[in-house]
Amino acid sequence: MKKTVQLWIVALVVALCSTSLSAKTPKYIFFCIGDGMSFSHVLATQLYYEHGNYKAGNESIAFLDFPVHSAVRTHANNSLITCSAAAATALATGHKTNIDHVGISPDKKPLTSIAKQLRDKGYAIGLVTSGQIDDATPAAFYASQMRKEAYLIGKEGADSQFDFLAGSALKQPYAPSQPSLYDYYRQQGYTICRGIDGYNANRATGKMLLLDTDTASRSWLPYALERKPEAMGLEFMVQAGIDKLYREKGKKGFFMMIEGASIDHASHPDDLATAIFETAEFDRSVRIAYEFYKKHPDETLIIVTADHETGGLTMGETNMRPFYWEYVNYQTLSKESLSDLFRSLKKNGQVDSWEKARKVLADHTGLWTKIPVNAGEEAALMQCYYRTVIQKSKEQEVTLYAQTEPLVAQAIALLDKKIGVAWSSTSHTGGFVPFYAIGCEATRFATVGDNTDIPQTIRKIMKIK
Repeated sequence: MKKTVQLWIVALVVALCSTSLSAKTPKYIFFCIGDGMSFSHVLATQLYYEHGNYKAGNESIAFLDFPVHSAVRTHANNSLITCSAAAATALATGHKTNIDHVGISPDKKPLTSIAKQLRDKGYAIGLVTSGQIDDATPAAFYASQMRKEAYLIGKEGADSQFDFLAGSALKQPYAPSQPSLYDYYRQQGYTICRGIDGYNANRATGKMLLLDTDTASRSWLPYALERKPEAMGLEFMVQAGIDKLYREKGKKGFFMMIEGASIDHASHPDDLATAIFETAEFDRSVRIAYEFYKKHPDETLIIVTADHETGGLTMGETNMRPFYWEYVNYQTLSKESLSDLFRSLKKNGQVDSWEKARKVLADHTGLWTKIPVNAGEEAALMQCYYRTVIQKSKEQEVTLYAQTEPLVAQAIALLDKKIGVAWSSTSHTGGFVPFYAIGCEATRFATVGDNTDIPQTIRKIMKIK
């Protein structure tokens, strides 16, 4: 009997070791990055959903139900508060680096990304972003440059030979005495497509660079809050990428990086409604990957995280007050677009009275018409109007990506206060960011605590040295 038990134990140990040694590697990997997305961004969007503001089937943020979740540190090598370049480099390569370093070490030596390593193992590679395809986050997966070297970064995108690159635009397509990046991409075998129609007309071609139809007047895709329904968004690019990469039958599988870039862009100017709509679009894009996972559950890995937090978003203020998530729906333009509109009206003399200015604000924020504004709050707005419109003060609220008319900035701040949230910054902060995972080998990420742990864990799973 004793011998039988011993033999049974030996057989069990052998079986466990065999299982460990033959652990399956995922065939399809989705690496989803919400740029600037904090725990508070996720919670605000979830609370917005819970108050009836969702598309059918999207009653909750998809990745909140993923079985693996954690909190991740984001600091750069030389700063507690990181930038997108250093954070993306950590996520792409597993190495800390300095501010404004893209795919290079602190001493500016090239680092190798997991995307390049998977490409060399025979995987199809796709990078998708609502921002510029050669901005910091996607660039860290293929380039080794200082962030300011936009032309060289774009050139390395073509050199990467990744199968599918999709974003709003190229940052610097032209440089003195150099070929245009559009020509260079074509020379490297890429088909350049613009918008939904451009993709549909060329979907059967080989390597593809998919850009927005308007790459001249704006750098990023229009915000989801104000984008026309027929325009290309992050969801379309993700689905197009999946369709294209999955058709690469000769490949071992695919790796896709998905970036919700404009969560960050909306959070720098502390624009809650716009940030919620961007986070919701990111969630819907992750949901597309999740639907793919449900068809291939044993072969697919989905990772969701952020590069850093932006804005210091806080649920609630110092005094106890109820939340009014329905107020989010009353904002019809992003803070940036509303400021552009107001600036134009001011220049043309169309807001030459407080009543006219108030109507513009009311039409696009719901203040006064749907949201109560007390006498003190209106007086403060009137004082700002008098100073900046009547007295023609040149002051502007300056954040990383925009200059905002002070009256618009004050009105949006009041709207956010009425909703029930507060912001502590117009820049990045050093807090933890969320991490979620599901699928093949997802439990291997249960202990990640730093952004560099994520690609290093992918390497272990994929047996990459």
